Amino acid sequence: MVGSTKYEIAQTAYVKLVLHALKHKTSAVNGVLIGRVIGAAAAGTEAGTAGAASSGGKESGGGNVTIEILDSVPFFHSHLGILPMLELALIQVDEYFASLKSGLSIVGYYHANECFDDYELSSIARKIGDHIARYCPQAGILLLDNRQLGALSKGGTKKPVVQLYVREAVRGWRQSGPGGVQSADLVLKEATANSILTDYISEHREQLVVDFDEHLDDISKDWLNANLFN
Repeated sequence: MVGSTKYEIAQTAYVKLVLHALKHKTSAVNGVLIGRVIGAAAAGTEAGTAGAASSGGKESGGGNVTIEILDSVPFFHSHLGILPMLELALIQVDEYFASLKSGLSIVGYYHANECFDDYELSSIARKIGDHIARYCPQAGILLLDNRQLGALSKGGTKKPVVQLYVREAVRGWRQSGPGGVQSADLVLKEATANSILTDYISEHREQLVVDFDEHLDDISKDWLNANLFN
């Protein structure tokens, strides 16, 4: 990895993925991260996670790269390992964001484990991350950290309640930070993100989150969650 890589997650993306996990506390959940790659490596980003979307990368020179995570799309809470369901969701998301011509595409993946005390990145998460990284080499994986989530409920943390994993060519997916990948960092774009998240949890707003599982059961349910923040 050349230079440093910063993963900057916007409040909308962050709050939505955590609420998705909280809605299905007894199940593993997953989804994708939407944004753009800015920096020297952006030109290497291939188009379309499922062969449908255009790249969100922009060339800006220099050795540092920023992955802007601006939104998240909740996928599943019961079909995580079923390939046809995953491919369908990826294609639909790719086509939607490509149609907006906004320069946004899939830049990562998020995952929450079924067990509260499980802090390891599962084989399913690694495989889906590998697939996304084929088309966006700078893609990261965010894994919900229930320890930080517990501290959040007590007002005791300003850190993201997710762990960042980045993919290295030889060693595969490794956690950023001490003992892991030192040149990658995750930051919250807005300082108020955890405060807003706490307010939404107190309002039980997680019950409003719609994922692809629910959309496929009832297509009138909006997987974009346009009304979640109203």
